[in-house]
This record gives sequence, C-alpha cells and structure tokens, in this order.
Amino acid sequence: MCDSTFQLGCPKAITDRKTKFNYIIAHLPPEAATIIRDVIMNPDPVEPYEKVRTELIKRSGESSHQVIRKLLIGEELGDRRPSELLRVMRRRAESHSVPDDLMLELFQQHLPTRVQSILTAISPLTLEKAAEVADRVMEVTPIAVSACSVSSDKNSIESHVLEEIKN
Repeated sequence: MCDSTFQLGCPKAITDRKTKFNYIIAHLPPEAATIIRDVIMNPDPVEPYEKVRTELIKRSGESSHQVIRKLLIGEELGDRRPSELLRVMRRRAESHSVPDDLMLELFQQHLPTRVQSILTAISPLTLEKAAEVADRVMEVTPIAVSACSVSSDKNSIESHVLEEIKN
C-alpha cells in the first residue's frame, strides 16, 4: 500500500529511500511499530525502507499454512462420510493451492482416532486413498458412544448437612 502511495506522491513520485523510510515510520500504527522497534531504532544504512517493509511483513504476517489451517479448522466430520468431508475441505481451500501433504494432515485430524491409526499404517497414502479407506472403516466399525456420569454436588451437600445435624 505504501508503494502505491509513493507512486502517487505530488508533484512527483517519492523515490528517495530515506524519505520512504521516514514516511512509513511516521504513519505506522503503534502495534506495528512495536513489532519492528529494533529495525526502527537501528535502520539499515543502505535500504532503510526495504528493511522495514520486509521485516514488518515477515514478523506480522501469517504463513500460508497458518491461513489454510484457520480456513479448514472449523470443518467437522459429523454425520458425513469422510470422502464428503474431504470434498468440502478441498472446495474451501481451492483458491489457496494447498499442498497435498498439508491437506492430508488436516483431513486426518478431522477423523476419529481409530480411523487415523489405520491410515497411519498405509504407505504411500494419497488423499483419495485416505478418503476411500476412511469411508470403508467408518462403514464397518460401529461408532463408539462414550457415556459419562455426573455426580450431583447437591447429594453430597445434603449428606454433609445430615451428618452435621446428627453430631
């Protein structure tokens, strides 16, 4: 964005490295200035603006893997077949050119543990093979239901009060 502003400088484009550096420093939000404080305090003697620009991008930007993870983290298997989940994940990630190994890792994280352990034994494992095997495993194995019992604190309080009354 700053580069565009420098091109529009009036009456002529801003090209001096020091001027660019001073301009960007003067217009940085406090949060951004904190991130690159060391670069601001000790500017590069040759390319001060470029150094600020690259360090700001490097330190504040998320990696493409982080962006993709955030994009796909909300997906759940639910009642769907694993192959359906994979189709949805691919559709959501199609504009991000996600590497197959990352997509496979994210896909496996959404599967039940028993399916993950079976897929771990398969080598080499492609996305298509993972979805196919996961579909079959989910069809064959029953879904485990965990039940938890919750004890009521009310009963323990009542028994404690009764015990106090008896004494």
